[in-house]
Amino acid sequence: MTAEAVPYITEEEYLASEPFSDVKREYFDGRVWPVGGPWGMAGATRVHEVASGNAFGLLWNHLRGKGCRVFKSDMKLRLAVGNTPLFYYPDVMVACDPADAHPLYCERPRLIIEVLSTDEKRDLIEKRLAYRAISSLEEYVVADPRPEAPVVYVFRRAEGWEPGETHVGMDAEFELRSVGLKVRVAELFAV
Repeated sequence: MTAEAVPYITEEEYLASEPFSDVKREYFDGRVWPVGGPWGMAGATRVHEVASGNAFGLLWNHLRGKGCRVFKSDMKLRLAVGNTPLFYYPDVMVACDPADAHPLYCERPRLIIEVLSTDEKRDLIEKRLAYRAISSLEEYVVADPRPEAPVVYVFRRAEGWEPGETHVGMDAEFELRSVGLKVRVAELFAV
């Protein structure tokens, strides 16, 4: 798929065609792009996959049997900003609302974690602003896997989505209040 957007399609056409696509695609108000935006993304780095896999594992172990589901990057998130429908593939997402049961996507996550890729503006600006429109979302976490000193940013609805906490270095610890879990930065980036 090229970096150019395909012609307008409906939300229903997107959902029907997505399982047959060669690449995962995100949807924005009738336009579809490969994951990573119009510029595309050839694939994740090793550190990106380690961090998102570790976040998934920590959350899955912690939430097992507690009525929440943890999803890793293959489950779509549907949201609307105003009347504009969007679909993203968050790196890690926790959904605890039993009514959030659509087989193809989640709409009411409690927690979303993104691991920064090469285009950090998407996670720190675009997605952060879009995710604020999700009424069920309590926390948005962005993990920046800088080799010299990894950083974890925690944004919370209760704090007006301001970056209330920034945790730098492998020894730093942060709390995912939305699910009651304390995590050391090293646990995210450990191989």
